[in-house]
Amino acid sequence: MERNFTAYILKDGDGYTVVFPDLPGCMSVASTFDEVYNNAREVLPAFLNVMRDEKMDIPVPTPFENSVVDPEDADAVVGKLLIPAKMPGHMVRTNITIDSYLLEAIDRITTNRSAFFNELAEQEVKRRITT
Repeated sequence: MERNFTAYILKDGDGYTVVFPDLPGCMSVASTFDEVYNNAREVLPAFLNVMRDEKMDIPVPTPFENSVVDPEDADAVVGKLLIPAKMPGHMVRTNITIDSYLLEAIDRITTNRSAFFNELAEQEVKRRITT
């Protein structure tokens, strides 16, 4: 599933830094605003994956309107935005019951049943949450 984390973009001398208050240590630097924004979209999921791999607790994001930047950085803030990230999980083995003809049709279009079901389930859950 996806969660949105608040990011602050700070003007830092000749460049920009992005920080995530809910994730100390998750940051990136760049020479332009656009570049640091793109970096934020890359560094966040990578940081979350490292947290998962290290078996660290991933915090629930603070709501955007309640998020605050470190007071030492307050004067440098030039942007506050939400960055979406797919939450890293771990695969769990499970058994399902499915119609044999449907399974044959699935096998004709994919060689990886688990990935197929995982992708469809993710899309359907997202659709049901947003409707």
